[in-house]
Amino acid sequence: MTDAASHRARATADQRAAADPAVSAFVAASAGSGKTKLLTDRLLRLMLAGADPARILCLTFTRAGAAEMALRLQRRLGEWVARDDAALDSELRALGLAPDAPLRAASRRLFARVLDLPGGMRIDTIHAFCQSLLRRFPLEARLSPHFRLVDPADAALALEAARDATLAGAEDAGLGEALAHLAALVGADGFAGLVGQLRQDGERGAGSEAGGRLQAALAPGLALAVAAQRAVLGVRHDTEAALLAEAADWPEADMVRAAAAVIAARGSPTIAARAGQMLAWLDLAPATRAACWGDWHDLFMTRDGGPRQPGGMINKALAVAEPALAERLAAEAGRVAAVEDGRRAQRLAEASAALLALAAPVLDRYAARKAGAGLLDYDDLIGRTSALLVDPGAAWVLYKLDGGIDHLLLDEVQDTAPAQWHIANALSGEFFAGSGARPERRTVFAVGDVKQSIFSFQGAVPAEFGRWRDRWRGRAEAAGEVWRDTALDVSFRSTAPVLALVDAVFADPVAARGVVAPGGTLRHLADRAALPGRVE
Repeated sequence: MTDAASHRARATADQRAAADPAVSAFVAASAGSGKTKLLTDRLLRLMLAGADPARILCLTFTRAGAAEMALRLQRRLGEWVARDDAALDSELRALGLAPDAPLRAASRRLFARVLDLPGGMRIDTIHAFCQSLLRRFPLEARLSPHFRLVDPADAALALEAARDATLAGAEDAGLGEALAHLAALVGADGFAGLVGQLRQDGERGAGSEAGGRLQAALAPGLALAVAAQRAVLGVRHDTEAALLAEAADWPEADMVRAAAAVIAARGSPTIAARAGQMLAWLDLAPATRAACWGDWHDLFMTRDGGPRQPGGMINKALAVAEPALAERLAAEAGRVAAVEDGRRAQRLAEASAALLALAAPVLDRYAARKAGAGLLDYDDLIGRTSALLVDPGAAWVLYKLDGGIDHLLLDEVQDTAPAQWHIANALSGEFFAGSGARPERRTVFAVGDVKQSIFSFQGAVPAEFGRWRDRWRGRAEAAGEVWRDTALDVSFRSTAPVLALVDAVFADPVAARGVVAPGGTLRHLADRAALPGRVE
């Protein structure tokens, strides 16, 4: 068997295993390995195995992806109606099925069956699904039944208006100091970008286990949020000036002075001159030392910000004769480096406190504008749906949904945000609860490739890919259901030389970090193995 035939056989076997309607599966599919075909095959096999098309939900993350999948499915079913027995049998065998008269009849009926579904097959983007769900249960989601989806441009204008109103009234609201501090660091456009990022982080996390990061931070109040952040950063002083005052008047100053005096007396001219500068700074009053901290910093730190090596502060012969001198200078260099770390943490804490103080009222105004007009944006759809599905008071919403979903298929899961994972988890919460009133086998199917994650796209966290795979696997196996982890590594898109280069690049552990799982290797096989390819 040629390499191409071997790779094609491998890809076919892996895709058939993943499309098996009797198992739940999590598929890691490399680029060009046939994800859309696999999803279509999975849908076809579910329906041919007796699954009600109305009880299948397939979620993806772009309209183009949803449209492509729906079009492929419709085209395949339409072709089956017109196929003669031999041609239809060939397609059914390609799906891994054994054709017979009843299966042929069922295959040909699927087109009309799907066509008659109210609204068609449920192949939606995650946002479209959330919007339809909130339309069904607006009161449970604490929404106006007549809510509207805000246009992104209108959302940007509403956020801009809220920002301008907050900044205009900053002095009257007691936010003048925060405004002055932030204005020295970023311009108006920079502040707008920061507020927009805070809004996205806050809303995209809503409804997850941890909640939105912004809401969680501000829940106990701004003062406590600022105090908590300072504690995490290790900030002990109220201001940077207080930190420098302590740094310039420290207990070991006399020991450093004694070391500098010896070096000034016995060192080479350049080294002695540097030691003389140390003594001159130490002779200043503590308050003046603090004001001239930069001079002390430059004596012990290099231009790239690292501690200066002893060789730059003491001659080699003197260091050998008096090793305690080099140790003392090295210790002081380490202390200065720690002070600089503290200054950076202090500045970060002060800037973050100013940002939170100004951003919180901006976001409050923005939310009030949307609520008053009955508007939701795309992040609201995710946040509200996630919150609705995990709200204990709305358990009957899940009960109603549970009666309508037997099979959940998820596409492009490497770009799934935490809140979106919680929506999927809530929808499949009863799938592995054990035998009960529902005799049907219920399955979860997810496909994606963590290597292709657009980091932070829609709030995506690539690490969630493996975490949710492990969680669902555990639940399925605990319920006695069959779980299948599958990797599709045969590319139908590229040629062998190109794929070989990719694998060679990521064989380097440094390059592989963040792309390949720890201890794993990256391997791609070419379906087009016999065709030419070149890397220049």
